Amino acid sequence: MRTPQEILERATVLQLSGQAEQAIPLYGYLLKSNPNHPDLLYRMGMALHQIGRNDAAAQMIAGAVERRPTDAAYRHALGAVLHAMGRLDDAVAAYEAVLECDPAYVDTLAVLGGILAAGKRRAEGIAMLRRAVVVAPASDEAWSRIGNHLHAVSDLQTCERIRRRALVSAPGRPEHWVSHALGLMNIEQGDRAMRRFRAAAVIAPAHHEAYNHLAWLQVGRLMVAEARKGFDWARRLRPDLAAAYAGLSEAAFTAGDPREAIRCMRKALEISPGEPHYRFRLGIQLLSIGEMQEGWVSYTYLRRKSDAVLRDPSVPLWDGRASPDTTLFIAADQGVGDELLHACTIADAARDVGRVVVECDQRILPLMRRSFPDAYIHAYHRIGDRNSPEHLYDWVPRDWWPDAYADGVLLMSRYRGSVERADGSARPWLKADPHRVAEMRSKLAELGDGPKIGVAWRSRRLTTFRLAHYPGIGPFEEVFKVPGATYVSLQYGMGWREEIGASAAPVSLIDGLDTTDDIDGVFALVEALDLVICPSSTVGWIAASLGKPVWLLYNTPVFLEYGTDRFPGFPTVRCFRKTQIEPWRPLMREVGRALEAHLDRL
Repeated sequence: MRTPQEILERATVLQLSGQAEQAIPLYGYLLKSNPNHPDLLYRMGMALHQIGRNDAAAQMIAGAVERRPTDAAYRHALGAVLHAMGRLDDAVAAYEAVLECDPAYVDTLAVLGGILAAGKRRAEGIAMLRRAVVVAPASDEAWSRIGNHLHAVSDLQTCERIRRRALVSAPGRPEHWVSHALGLMNIEQGDRAMRRFRAAAVIAPAHHEAYNHLAWLQVGRLMVAEARKGFDWARRLRPDLAAAYAGLSEAAFTAGDPREAIRCMRKALEISPGEPHYRFRLGIQLLSIGEMQEGWVSYTYLRRKSDAVLRDPSVPLWDGRASPDTTLFIAADQGVGDELLHACTIADAARDVGRVVVECDQRILPLMRRSFPDAYIHAYHRIGDRNSPEHLYDWVPRDWWPDAYADGVLLMSRYRGSVERADGSARPWLKADPHRVAEMRSKLAELGDGPKIGVAWRSRRLTTFRLAHYPGIGPFEEVFKVPGATYVSLQYGMGWREEIGASAAPVSLIDGLDTTDDIDGVFALVEALDLVICPSSTVGWIAASLGKPVWLLYNTPVFLEYGTDRFPGFPTVRCFRKTQIEPWRPLMREVGRALEAHLDRL
């Protein structure tokens, strides 16, 4: 018969080799004869934690802490288990107790610092992370947590360097290869990221995150077949991996199969029902096929995402009831393009309530005040970063203090939430400055006779996952070769002038117009043009809001189609559509032929 020491050694070997389930009965046998032994309680607790039995694990480790309260390792383990259970406040208390025992306990400094740095105690958390790397310069955990913090505050270049430092500190840990790859993706170094993901899979072939993240990157690069294989392999390794099913959903949506996308996203939600991003994406998918009721309900989960704008909790969400006594606050919650789109509902809301207060991007303040003269309109006051933005309402006069607020999701679902309601609400909703319109018409006349066509070919912000939605200037050759018109740039952002020069595209510029920040000027120019051709971006909504003819180039399925082949409620938008995995040039040839026919009819 084995001695207790031999049984302990055997249990330890099993636990360290990943066979915690086989170690648990051995620890249990030893605890029968020594039920208060703190080290046995700790080891049993960690084994239970390894197999996901965290309630029992917390009880065991708490017993170990009770019997040896000054042991920092026990207290740290208790914090880790409580953290895994989602009991964040209890975990923080346990970690803080560790530092009372040992202020230099580096694992706790790293973990607790990472938690606090992501919350209201940010400065304290950052100080802990810095102390961790001073105490243990080779602590890969500390460097990794600092990298996570830098990512949260959008310092992406430094984040990548710090994550590389964590990788150098512990090159045998696959999670650091994955983390560094994610950092590389943030700074748009996709090729290097792919190599890091593949390296993680070589180091640890059972590391499901490597396959899953690589597959997500492949979706962004339209490598759909490869991505599906990666997601399938990840879920074989981890059958309850909701992210793999969500990835399969996005791959199907990218390939133009929204019903398969919906099926996979529902599976992801079965595994992780509390994940708001999955519900939000399901809403987009449902709306794209015309499933309006569930689609809008799911779309509202946009408000619950971790990067959603925080608002004054004393102002409730509008219940939609019409009342002349209500002052309604209309909130800005996404980018300026979405603000322009959602503004199509402001006049409708104003008819249902007594007064309207509107917050908006500073760049469109004159435009909004001109278009809605009876509303109280002010630039929003935003603090925080892109991952945790918060809007303050210190600018709202007390006699205009709102009774309720509405965001774009609520307003679009209420006033344009079906094909019939959208078509019934169709009308221009924004107004350009007439003096600047006259100025732009004069400048366009200097370019010669014939129709003036505004063009844009991409968005301002280009990432791996956004690039596929914009043709770029190259495929516009199929449009520019059509004679009889003058093409005028509406492009905005950085580097677009260089793109025109490099491509030798016959695109005219309006001198003195800053197309990125002078949005009022862009509105005036669009009002003066005869036609706009652009991808689905801010420029498209500028033209639509003015009731100008706009030829919109986009990938389908897209939620604003509502199961049709057009954009209901936007009668001046002519749709040119393709699936995301199809190339742009054939569609642009179609646009060129349509333009030739259009010019012949003038």
